[in-house]
Amino acid sequence: MGLFARAASLAAVPVKSGARFASAATATAFGADRDAAYGNAMQASVESLTSALAKARGPALKFGQILALFSSTLPPEQAAMLASLGRLYENARPRPWSKVEALVVGLPPGTHIEPDAIAAASLGQVHAGTWPDGTPIAVKIQYPDAHRIVRADLLQLRTFIPLIHRLLPTLDVKALLDEHAERLWEELDYTREARWQETFRKAWSEAHPGVVTIPRVLFAEPTLLVTEWLPGIPYSSLVDAPEEQRDAAGRGLARFTLWSAHLVGAIHADPHPGNYRLLDDGSLGVLDFGSVGHPARAFTDLFVRTFEYAAADNLDGLRQMWLDAGMLVDSTTAEELVALLAIDLTPYEQEQFQFTSEWMTGRADGWSDPAASLQNVGKLTFPPGLLLEHRAVTGMLALLTSISATIDFRTVLDGALGATPGPHGD
Repeated sequence: MGLFARAASLAAVPVKSGARFASAATATAFGADRDAAYGNAMQASVESLTSALAKARGPALKFGQILALFSSTLPPEQAAMLASLGRLYENARPRPWSKVEALVVGLPPGTHIEPDAIAAASLGQVHAGTWPDGTPIAVKIQYPDAHRIVRADLLQLRTFIPLIHRLLPTLDVKALLDEHAERLWEELDYTREARWQETFRKAWSEAHPGVVTIPRVLFAEPTLLVTEWLPGIPYSSLVDAPEEQRDAAGRGLARFTLWSAHLVGAIHADPHPGNYRLLDDGSLGVLDFGSVGHPARAFTDLFVRTFEYAAADNLDGLRQMWLDAGMLVDSTTAEELVALLAIDLTPYEQEQFQFTSEWMTGRADGWSDPAASLQNVGKLTFPPGLLLEHRAVTGMLALLTSISATIDFRTVLDGALGATPGPHGD
């Protein structure tokens, strides 16, 4: 979608929504049922918001995925529409090689790049190739208009604040959008991504060799990144794989997600199945360090220690921990918090636990959105600074469930807080 078309599509949402709510007010004044009138306006507004964000993709779609985390504050049918954004990932059409070839400059002589892209999104695309010494490589190229797309989308998203606040009244939408904007600008600097990738690679290869494999960075400029090619079975292809392979990938993913906060001081915050591979040696291959949550530890520690406190029946300690983390309003009691979280200790109590879709559906509702677990969402809060870490942890649970992985979850949880702190990056 072109820049002007994107802007027009997004700009239409608050205008049409405003008209709908005005019509609802008029209808109510003439005797219509107020709840029905505003409910219909709300549902239609959610539909148009969802459609526009999905169509725009890029930064707008990513913000829609963030909003999906808070969707349980809505009526069920509206929540389902908004939550669907969380399952949408970019599948953009790559630009022809003739349009991006001039962007690949400064690489060593003898570097070969395949003209057909292997992946594409709104802000760039990836090509396979060969380094001069014969090493297979992945070349990530940023589009020259990427900054304009981000700037335009962020301006349009700010006009959504009143509408989103109406849909999600307990959410500080402005603070959330500010956090989203800051991370988006960071993602546009590929040299920053390269530094994080090398930081994670070195920390994991030194502390836990054979658990995670992260490709080396070979070349980095703000809009061009070259890394080693990472072979292996894509995570999304593991659904029908043998149990041994599914469990190996699950063990690696759980460790990588929950141990990185203390090992690296940061967390990989894009839990997309396309960013993971199962390698022949049984390690988990990890790609794309454009979205990194830092500093990390606050939500990971909260997640891990919630199991520990609940298992010890230390409800007062549990409440104080959530209060200290800024996730709880002062008036919420320990009993109310336990009811809101609906904690299932089974994964913590068993030596091996299988993450099935039945378990996730029936038991994990509290963790799928801890900011709005049950009906009384005013009892919990959500600091925007915890957003990326929260997305990483809950995304891990969804990915474990997607392949029905059986893992030593208690061992992972017990090891999460004992990992040796490492560098914090930039």
